[in-house]
Amino acid sequence: MPRRPTWAQRCSWVVAGVMAAIALYPFTTEWLAEREASRRLDRLQARLSSSNGCVALAPAVSLRVQRLSALLASWEAVGGCGAGSTGGTGNVKWIGRGTTGGLFQNITQGNYTHLLNGYNLTLTTQFTRDIDEQWNVGVLVPVIYKRFNDYAGLPVDIANSGLGDINLLGTFRFGPINATSLMASVGLPTGTYDARYRNDLLTQEKQLGIGRVTGTLTLDHTMDEMWGVIVVGGLVGWRGGENDLGNYRAPFGSVYGYAGYFMGPLVPALGLAFTGFPNPDRDRGLDQDVPLLLLAPSASIEWSTDWIAVLVGVSVPFGLYSLTSTDQDSPVAVQSSTGIQPWTAALGVSVSPF
Repeated sequence: MPRRPTWAQRCSWVVAGVMAAIALYPFTTEWLAEREASRRLDRLQARLSSSNGCVALAPAVSLRVQRLSALLASWEAVGGCGAGSTGGTGNVKWIGRGTTGGLFQNITQGNYTHLLNGYNLTLTTQFTRDIDEQWNVGVLVPVIYKRFNDYAGLPVDIANSGLGDINLLGTFRFGPINATSLMASVGLPTGTYDARYRNDLLTQEKQLGIGRVTGTLTLDHTMDEMWGVIVVGGLVGWRGGENDLGNYRAPFGSVYGYAGYFMGPLVPALGLAFTGFPNPDRDRGLDQDVPLLLLAPSASIEWSTDWIAVLVGVSVPFGLYSLTSTDQDSPVAVQSSTGIQPWTAALGVSVSPF
């Protein structure tokens, strides 16, 4: 039988807990004070917004509002696993000051994804425009180049390029200072999904599109701190299910967090995204050896002025769990598709012209 802890052991645990609480007390009180000050500023800004601008902002409050209002312009992940179904992979996300004030906002981002037997190049262009303080609409257009070496084990290299699946975007911001946003994305089947090489139908990861309408719903929340910004959120995505070729894309869900530090015009940021799929993708009825759980850390740095912003970043996903069955009568087994997945490097430019 397990031995019960002695009286001395119990006391030692109590003393250790008290010491830990004493050590954490200054940090806890400081954090609570900062959050309370932030909430007071939020309530003040809400009252000022409802007063039709008749009350002048104090200098400190005005600085914070100006800084935060720019942050709300560029939350969307361009070329990430969310909005663009075929717009690339990776989790490089804009969270810096961005650009505002023009007739519309344009974010153009190039992603290079390194594969074991080739690479993907994706150029996404996103146009968005504010309808009012809460509503924003836009469109995302990806152009894709996919190259694969030694096709089908032969000394032959192939490439597939062209327009991917275009996405229509709609965002609603809410909260006392619009610090929370809900974005819906609808993917249109504009990319080729039935390309062939010498009458051989390419597998679905080599295609430019999915062949079905897709959808993504993303919820973001920004926490403005004195030192920078924190963005947390989650998304769920429907990748069209099965198309007429028997290719199946599983739905997915993801949660993430990003933190950026203000260094004048520079904003270095770190992020972490956790993504899960209920079952593997299938290519013409056969399960593909793809991870069902992904953990994707990312690092980026943004530089911005009032009229232009530039982002450079990298994301290296890790596959945590994978299931594949090669025979319907055999049990599903854990495969070797876990580990480091294809990494992505990104370069983006944001402008707000006119």
